[in-house]
Amino acid sequence: MFGAYRTVLALMVVFYHIGGIPHIGSYAVFGFYALSGYLMTFVIQKTYGYKAIGLKKYAFNRFLRIYPMYWASIIFSIILIMLVGEQNSAEYHKALFLPDNLIDSLKNLFLFFPFRETPRLTPPAWALTVEVFYYILIGVGLSKHKKVVICWFVLSVIYHVVIGLFQFGFEHRYYTIPAASLPFSVGALIFHYRESLQALMNNNRLTKNSFFPYSLGTAILFNWYLGRQVKQEFFDLDNLFFYSNFGLCVLMIIVLKEKKSLPFISKKLDNWFGNFSYPIYLIHYQVALVVLNGMDFFGQQYIRPDFTLMLISLPFLFLFSWLLIFVLEKPIEHIRQKIKQKRKLALHTQ
Repeated sequence: MFGAYRTVLALMVVFYHIGGIPHIGSYAVFGFYALSGYLMTFVIQKTYGYKAIGLKKYAFNRFLRIYPMYWASIIFSIILIMLVGEQNSAEYHKALFLPDNLIDSLKNLFLFFPFRETPRLTPPAWALTVEVFYYILIGVGLSKHKKVVICWFVLSVIYHVVIGLFQFGFEHRYYTIPAASLPFSVGALIFHYRESLQALMNNNRLTKNSFFPYSLGTAILFNWYLGRQVKQEFFDLDNLFFYSNFGLCVLMIIVLKEKKSLPFISKKLDNWFGNFSYPIYLIHYQVALVVLNGMDFFGQQYIRPDFTLMLISLPFLFLFSWLLIFVLEKPIEHIRQKIKQKRKLALHTQ
């Protein structure tokens, strides 16, 4: 039951990019990565399998999930850039301008931003490059065997320890493909140890309480707030709070993976709210740019990031996201489910 959780993570990214709430967006992205590591390992093992026909269906399903909605977001950006002017769009976000050569155009078309190259018509698309990279590795078997996943996890930890010991910058701990290896490997570990982890959850009075996910969400926010206060008042412990947040996000995945519903959130509501996650992530910069220019027309000037700009943008963000879901995502999801069901039937009859 991850729908509402995914959308909350996407909104945390919006709070950072548009509202200027520091660090909360980076906290969310590692949560996304860990969830993807778990879910991709789950579907490749339980739905598609590792034979050629299964891998083709897995790849096609991932393509349908990622690219059509992404292409819609870059079309949105191109229209906006043409309307507001390239100078204004680049001032709004340094990566938001039109490609002027074939290589940059192809990078934007096929989501190839391993080093956060510019221009990026959808500015946060660099994280999708990371996602696609690990989708491919998981598809070809990186998370197939428990022992391999353990080795993968150990190497990922070593990378982060080395980054910390030699005091490399935040970008090496967060933005790079090797940095994302840690959350993806942890997500795969959750799959391989899911039964043992579930037994631990069921035997603990606290974690099996139906309200525990809400307490965990509060803990994630408190961890972020405490990190900000400690940094402002005493000394910089960003690393400590970054990784403790990651640990809380991992625990959230473990707790939610077997849930069918939560207090106040039915499975149907969870699925509905979860649909907003991906479009919110893709188009929040564009929608806020529309709002910014609209407010400027009425004499109200804002410069991103701005908390008021974010608050005004949120209703429009949900509206635009709903339109994308209705026009694009729903028809595509119908195709994806057909592919998934056919593959499940094939696995069960083998």
